[in-house]
Amino acid sequence: MKPYYQDNHVTIYNAKSDCVLEELRFDIVVTDPPYGVDFKYNNFVDDNESWVLTKSIVCALVKQYPAAVCMSFARLWELPPAKWAACWFKPGSVRRSKIGGWSTWEPVLLYGNVWKIANDMLRLPDCANHTPEAAGHPCPKPLRLFKWLLSGCQEGIVCDPFMGSGTTLRAAKDLNRKAIGVEIEEKYCEIAANRMCQEVLEL
Repeated sequence: MKPYYQDNHVTIYNAKSDCVLEELRFDIVVTDPPYGVDFKYNNFVDDNESWVLTKSIVCALVKQYPAAVCMSFARLWELPPAKWAACWFKPGSVRRSKIGGWSTWEPVLLYGNVWKIANDMLRLPDCANHTPEAAGHPCPKPLRLFKWLLSGCQEGIVCDPFMGSGTTLRAAKDLNRKAIGVEIEEKYCEIAANRMCQEVLEL
């Protein structure tokens, strides 16, 4: 299995998660999977059919690994019960909720007993989801969010099976940790690889 990109900290695979995860070795899962909300990315459509597969992958991972994080707002109730739920509070959000207001927070599901996060809410008032280094991906998450999560997690190799623009991997690299990312869209692998090439820590 040939990596799309690899350096001393990070390895990226352009593949379907269910086809490669059994061949990979890692200790921690940190991911923000597609939610099955009929959103079209590049060539991938995040419909209900894809959600069934995504959910089965996530459910298997959170049961298998002693440390896992999953952010999934839209289908939260369909996932296994977590040990705890943290919150990413984003009062600057301009995204509408389904009940007519502003969507200003997202849950972060924490699985396992290894988390050491002093406060279970992170406030990012300037939190536009989009960052210049992830341009080209429709919904990247803030780098600071993933650094916060990884800073409160046990040591070990991090895996993001739904890597997107590579924010989990960039956070791991900035924290001098090893990480593996899997992404089905080659366009997003390219974006992530370009981010990984930056050796200087992102602010």
